[in-house]
Amino acid sequence: MKVTEKQKLEKIPSKIDNVEILQLVQSPTIVYRSYFNLLKSLTKEDDRSLADWMNISEKTFRTHKTSSKPIKPQLWEHAIMILSLFKHGIEIFGNPDQFKAWLKTDNFFFNQKAPISFINTSSGIKFIDDRLTGIEFGDNA
Repeated sequence: MKVTEKQKLEKIPSKIDNVEILQLVQSPTIVYRSYFNLLKSLTKEDDRSLADWMNISEKTFRTHKTSSKPIKPQLWEHAIMILSLFKHGIEIFGNPDQFKAWLKTDNFFFNQKAPISFINTSSGIKFIDDRLTGIEFGDNA
């Protein structure tokens, strides 16, 4: 991860915090494309998967990675929440690969579905983040 990406990641809350996320969504100085590129770098997912997670087309995702134009607040919020979720998951599991393996494994707490299947909604991301907090405090994975 590049130094500038690490600096950007430091601005992202390490747990889903509505107030901090709202402040980032409303920040007038954000360069959106850099965070979309950070999302790709941190998750190591392809554009198609990230677009699916965000309920947009792959073409739209690619446009946001290269454009400096403002984006819809809901989409920006979703991107921040995914970044926050990954930041929290990496803190819990130690590295992105172990966190992604957990995300893609069927889980009792997610009705025998993989947690990743809930990442396309804000409430799903919060649900995954809540489970991470449970793991952090000794709950079973």
